[in-house]
Amino acid sequence: MTAGRRIFLNIRALGLARIATLLSGLITTAWTARALGPDGFGVLGFGTSMLAYAALFVNLGLSTYAVREIARDREKAPETVTDLADHVLTLRMLLAVLVGGLYALFVLQLDKPSLVKAVLLVQAVQLLGNALLLDFVYQATERMSVIAVREIGTSLGNMVAVLALVRGPDDLAIAAGITAISFVVNAALMLARFSRDFRMPRPRVNLAKWREILKASAPMAVSVFAWALFSHLDLVMLGFMAPQTEVGWYAAVTKLLVLSLTAGNIILSAFMPQLAAAYGDREAMRARMRDYATTTLSIGALIAAGGFTLAPAILGTVFGTAYAPAADTLRLLMIAVAIVHINLTMGNPLLVWHRQTGYMTAILIGGLTNAALNLLLIPRYGIEGSAVATIIAELTAMTGLAWLHRRAVGQLYLGIAARAALCAALAVGATLGLTHALPDLMAPAHPLPALLIGGSVLVAVYTLAALLTGLVRPSRLRRLIAAAA
Repeated sequence: MTAGRRIFLNIRALGLARIATLLSGLITTAWTARALGPDGFGVLGFGTSMLAYAALFVNLGLSTYAVREIARDREKAPETVTDLADHVLTLRMLLAVLVGGLYALFVLQLDKPSLVKAVLLVQAVQLLGNALLLDFVYQATERMSVIAVREIGTSLGNMVAVLALVRGPDDLAIAAGITAISFVVNAALMLARFSRDFRMPRPRVNLAKWREILKASAPMAVSVFAWALFSHLDLVMLGFMAPQTEVGWYAAVTKLLVLSLTAGNIILSAFMPQLAAAYGDREAMRARMRDYATTTLSIGALIAAGGFTLAPAILGTVFGTAYAPAADTLRLLMIAVAIVHINLTMGNPLLVWHRQTGYMTAILIGGLTNAALNLLLIPRYGIEGSAVATIIAELTAMTGLAWLHRRAVGQLYLGIAARAALCAALAVGATLGLTHALPDLMAPAHPLPALLIGGSVLVAVYTLAALLTGLVRPSRLRRLIAAAA
């Protein structure tokens, strides 16, 4: 099968899965946010962000390392897969026990109500699921349909459990437990599939091999930790520095931010094995990157434009009127979403091109910038200040990543980015014009009609502009599907 065909099939499989998980996730998130209210939802979001840092120390970049090694050793794939899976799972289980114990001690020392501590401890069960998850195997071997089936089943099960068991603010701990158990179920299903396709993973202790793995994965781990400074630090700091209601508002908009990055992450997952395989052949790297950049930046510009323009309608439809004060914060974070897609384009390929140290440095500088600006801006400007910190930090990281990427392949994608920005601007202008022409229909009091009508206009104008400017070309799509490996 050609390289382009594999990418297309992987995007299709992951796309169908993410559509299903996106819809069920929206229902789950909306139900939970409305049932728990901003205060309870803020506690849940605070705990999720806290745990995200613990999970980073469980993984330590091991998944990215394994994807790279398996993808570049296709002829010996079965042996490479089983050997790496044994070592990665053993290492992660040991780290989960250590990190989980330290996390529990930290939580017990917090100056928080006992209910908050209970939620944080219940959520810690996720560490076990994170340690045992084997998605990296099926990503590296480009069998995304396995990941897709698992994601669909787990998301639907999680949605049914939340709808059945979470009814009001008193069910906060139950909501946390459902999410935690779903992580473990995820891991169990993947272990069963792996055992059928290869064999049951076995504990392996080989200190020399561990040193080799950890030496290569350490820069990736630092990079992921620095990336988490963008993704989770703001919510953690708000949990300590802002009223609980504001934390709930911010938890809601960060949920939407994560959802807005779904398409970009699907594209990244589908392209990553081929980007890794192209390493060493600069012309192949450049050709594959042009396809990847066009796909990622086109999707990112559309999503950011829609989120920015329709922020009040999105919040009203998904979370209800209680979350309306977060509209300006969501608009700011949609600017950050556009920059994140640029960073996904120029940054993540560096990890499979053996430039993880440079990537780590750029992301770490951006993450530290985010931390410093949050300390400065949250006390004065609250959640809007935190969103501005995210924008500036992403721009800081983008500068370093662009320099590194140009050194790696000798090209940037300014023409693609400019056309995507132009299409987004035209779509935003048309949608805002509609809002001005039909103020009663597009008012925040009618969020669902405003979202459906405004979203349809925005997508239609963006698509037309993309075709007219050459951002999206049917011939390019056909070439992507039929490209030679």
